[in-house]
Amino acid sequence: MSINTASECASATICAPPDTAALYRDYARRVSRWATRLTRSTSDAEDVVQEVFLIVHRRGSSLNDVGSPSAWLLKVTLNVVRHLWRSRGRLAKREESFDWEGITTAPPDPLQALETHRSLEKLRAAIDTLAPHYRTVYLLCEVNRLPTVKVAELTGLRPDTLRVRRHRARKQIAKQLSAGTVIDACAA
Repeated sequence: MSINTASECASATICAPPDTAALYRDYARRVSRWATRLTRSTSDAEDVVQEVFLIVHRRGSSLNDVGSPSAWLLKVTLNVVRHLWRSRGRLAKREESFDWEGITTAPPDPLQALETHRSLEKLRAAIDTLAPHYRTVYLLCEVNRLPTVKVAELTGLRPDTLRVRRHRARKQIAKQLSAGTVIDACAA
């Protein structure tokens, strides 16, 4: 799904607004995963996804000048989640419901599958111990694999600040994983 740029609209006789249904079909899963990671609640994430695409629908023809719909939708998602956090007293009482499906596929060997599962559990626990501003940067950069420039746009951080936070998050996770200070959920 490409949104018409200003130059495309200037050359066309009529520039049609982007189709909300097409945007939803193309980007709803990604917006939902991002909202779930931020809110850690599937019910809150569903509400956020609805709000994001309601904003898309309301914006209508003003979306013609959006260069990257994916980055714009992730930014809108982040803003909606921030509003949710502010209205609830900043990160209070968030549920643990992170959907990690699709990140890795289980290897065919059962022993490797068990080891991979345990490693992922340790990584999830390490990510959950990060401060929210480090967790957001880490998830955008490392899990979603977005470029630094896009993450800087989404978070409103300067690229240098973003790099420092990403480095500190990586360092904290590596320290926890190598020291074994992360609670092992599989050991019980």
